[in-house]
Formats: sequence, structure tokens, C-alpha cells
Amino acid sequence: MKRIFIILTVFLLLIGCKKDQSKTEVNSNVIKNKNRKDYIDFKYDKAIAFASVNPMDYFDGNFDKELDVKKFKDTINRNLDLNQIKDLNDILSGKKNGDLSDSAISADCFYPRHNIIFLKDEKIVNYISVCFECNQIKSSKPTFAKMQNFVDFFNSINLKMFPNPIEHKEYYDSLKFTNNKH
Repeated sequence: MKRIFIILTVFLLLIGCKKDQSKTEVNSNVIKNKNRKDYIDFKYDKAIAFASVNPMDYFDGNFDKELDVKKFKDTINRNLDLNQIKDLNDILSGKKNGDLSDSAISADCFYPRHNIIFLKDEKIVNYISVCFECNQIKSSKPTFAKMQNFVDFFNSINLKMFPNPIEHKEYYDSLKFTNNKH
């Protein structure tokens, strides 16, 4: 009986002293996110975010050519300030992801109505194109951003996101109509 008691006591001590792995994993994920390198590690003159009514007017899958401002005639754009660029960098480098999940299903369409371009001497040096309809992101270099990060970012700079292209077109067409009156 004494032998069973000693074995049971030793067993319980071993189980009670087991290191809590979940706390270690959470802490290591926080450290990894803080130690991630900046996404924006390239030289640029300005950063522009824009939403387009018809992305096929400008998007042919190749942003490596010179910027043709005429092709962006139907867009609503925002020049990003330093705070917005810092926020964007945190999103793109994965420092601001938190517990966001990307459970959305991707489709094949890819009509990137929301975009961010970085210009140096009026040439695109980096781009991020987001299609909320098919839940895809294409960019010059890989990002750690989640779709919800982009929804929040574009909404914060008043380039609203609509999952339905008809709502998107109606909203942005109404903005163009309002802007043309002034």
C-alpha cells in the first residue's frame, strides 16, 4: 500500500509540474509579431490608395510599367500620410493581425477594386491589389495581412469596401457624380 501511495504521489507531482505549453506559444507568437521586419523597406516618394469602379480599365496584371494617370480617371484616391503609412506597414508586416481569421473562400475572378501603390519618380516601386469579391491579394512582395485588415484599413481612409460589386459601383459612381458637380 505504501508503495502505491509513493508511486501515485510521484505521478501527481510530475503531472502538476508539467510546463504550460499554451502560454509559451502565445508569448512566442507575440514576440514573433513584434520582431517582424517592416514591409515598407524600400524608397518611395508617395503612397496612394485608391478604389476603382472598373478595375479592368487599368489592371492587366502588370504594375511594373510606368504609371499612366489617364487610366486612373474613374478612381477615388487618397494620398497616404505618415500615420496611415505606419498603420499600413504594421498591417502588411503582420504586426497588427491579432486573432483575425481568414476563413473566406477564394474565387478565380480577381477584380482588384482596392489598391495601394508606392511611387518613386512617378514609377510604381511596389503595389498591393485587393479583390474583396474573391478574397485575394496580389502584391509586389508577400504580405502578412489578412483580408479583414484591408477592410478596416480602406474603410478608415474612406475608401469603403463592398462585397457586392453592384453596391460598390453605385457608391463610387455617386461619389464621382458629386465630385463632378463641384
